[in-house]
Amino acid sequence: MPQAIRLNYGDNQYLLSERMQAFPSLGKLLNRTMGYTNIGNYARAQVFSRHINKIDLSKVTQVLDLGCGYGENAIMMSKALTGKDVFALDIDQRALSRIRLAKNKLNLGNLTVHEGKIDTLTVNDLDLIYSVDVFEHIPEKEMPFAEAFKKLKTGGHLLVKIPNKVQRTFFSPKHFEEHNKWVDHEHPGQVYFLKDLEERFRKEGFKVVYACQSDGMLARMAWEIAYFMKKGGAITQLLALPFCKLLVKTDLLTHPNGSINGNAITVIGQKV
Repeated sequence: MPQAIRLNYGDNQYLLSERMQAFPSLGKLLNRTMGYTNIGNYARAQVFSRHINKIDLSKVTQVLDLGCGYGENAIMMSKALTGKDVFALDIDQRALSRIRLAKNKLNLGNLTVHEGKIDTLTVNDLDLIYSVDVFEHIPEKEMPFAEAFKKLKTGGHLLVKIPNKVQRTFFSPKHFEEHNKWVDHEHPGQVYFLKDLEERFRKEGFKVVYACQSDGMLARMAWEIAYFMKKGGAITQLLALPFCKLLVKTDLLTHPNGSINGNAITVIGQKV
């Protein structure tokens, strides 16, 4: 079992959040006192941090965040893996501008920001590629499994975390009709159960070394409460935040090896 590397998520939200940058001093104060304030991203990061440590991170030298978004995970990995090269890749210019700002402010010399799809990255022989809640935004036939396989060195790993095909709710689904319409439009690739995602990895040439279903009902409850509180404004969101984080932590403690009813799935494959 590889020794876990400590990963601190969200310490620099005040640099990455456009909302916080509108009021930088207040944003920094909130980030320092309340921790990370988006419960969905917080829950996602807690699961990702556990799963990525199934890989021996002490042995990797080149890491790619495939679809890095606003860069929370890339910056977390860059700060934890000092002396290693971390690449943050996305096609969203607006998001990448936030990462570049944070990179410069934090003096992260080992972090490289790249705009474009994975086949435009000139780096090869990567040790690790991870993609967290990205592939569901890509049609199934266009998911870049083959491209990731080519970029990895032999023995390298690919981690993909996406929402489960079927989502279980704590409160009545009727409360989430607006969100579900967004999902129907934005998630053309939300098509896999865990066993299906494992099979896709094998089909692309990977050996599956880890597979897990996560985000159980307590984590879902936390997201739903935060969803309701968001409609009441920023103050109600912040008031509910500690309880929602407690639910996420409790979900992980009560289901340390994942939940068979979980709303997220993760597979790690190795190029052999």
